[in-house]
Amino acid sequence: MFYGLDIHKQFIQICEVAADGKRCGDYRIAASPEGIQAFARKLGPEDQVVLEATFHSWAIWSLLVPHAGKVVVADATQVKAIAYARIKTDKIDAHILAQLLRVGFIPEVAMPDTETWALRELVSHRRFLGKQRVALRNRIQSLVNSSLHDCPYNELFGVGGRRWLAALPFTATEQGIRDSMLRLHDAVEREIDQLDETLRQLASERLDARLLMTIPGVNVTGAMGLLAAIGEISRFDAPGKLASYFGLVPRVNQSADKCYHGHITKAGRSQGRWLAIEAAQSLANSVSPLAATYHRVHRKKGHNVAVTALARKLVVLAWHLLTKGEPYRYAPIARTRVKLKRVTPGAGPATIGQVPRTLEAVCAEFGLPVPREASLGERRVTARNRRVVTLARKQGAAN
Repeated sequence: MFYGLDIHKQFIQICEVAADGKRCGDYRIAASPEGIQAFARKLGPEDQVVLEATFHSWAIWSLLVPHAGKVVVADATQVKAIAYARIKTDKIDAHILAQLLRVGFIPEVAMPDTETWALRELVSHRRFLGKQRVALRNRIQSLVNSSLHDCPYNELFGVGGRRWLAALPFTATEQGIRDSMLRLHDAVEREIDQLDETLRQLASERLDARLLMTIPGVNVTGAMGLLAAIGEISRFDAPGKLASYFGLVPRVNQSADKCYHGHITKAGRSQGRWLAIEAAQSLANSVSPLAATYHRVHRKKGHNVAVTALARKLVVLAWHLLTKGEPYRYAPIARTRVKLKRVTPGAGPATIGQVPRTLEAVCAEFGLPVPREASLGERRVTARNRRVVTLARKQGAAN
């Protein structure tokens, strides 16, 4: 039997379809653990279930998987038979899903395992807290600007900036707003610090996280966020597919002898794409040969397009590191060592004269595999990219 589930917050509309396509039943169940479990107990190893991806699909999917032979989550944006239907009701949607499942035309969404889902929840919460901190800082900065004050420090929320902010001659109302915003800001800061410590502990137990941290611009939070978005790297048999999953490939409209390329698709994991672009912002300012991509594109198309192009390169590099199990061959030695020390339990400060001078020594110190020797062609490309980065930095300093 094939079951199509049209999910809502309070109830689930179910349609049963036999193997020959005959409609066998339509009914509703409560969208609660008890109602879903009661339905799941009716399923057998030969039954297949399909439901659309929505905000609580993972919870429903995890309850149904142990009982049914196959449980599929459909990409709602790609089920065109529902999206473009002239007559659209809950029963019709459930019936269409069941029929599409029967003939094998469901655009399936890969569901993560429990560990990956928990990591995605942590990273998502970390991003939420980061947005709250930015909003609070913008509100405080707005209060300062509206009072015609100009902060003499580069960082308003540093030690000197906070001292200057506390001494400003605000009115009683403005002082109350300032103190309220600062209390909220400090509370959010504490929550972020606590969550970052949790992510550091998780990263210390994962080799793949430490491999990604050898990429310039990728810190603990970025590495764990990328791993949460990727899940099992074996799902992607080519780096271009991972870039497409992140929505970092251009749109293509091709017909006959005409082919048009547009902006990036922005499909797939938006959170992973955001993390990749954020890391690319930092990578663009580094001396890594990978930053040559940014400088080449920046001269022609500006900062935003160049950062996006570099983010795609970063995702491709992440695929190679995770697939081959190697660190980044051109990782900066000092900075990489600092990042790895943060996720290595019991790592003490280095003594004078014993600081590793090669990436191989850093890998040996933290238990990472040593990267393989680069080919002659790769060494030539790297040397050319280094010259591009050096020239761009000199021009930037001159300007």
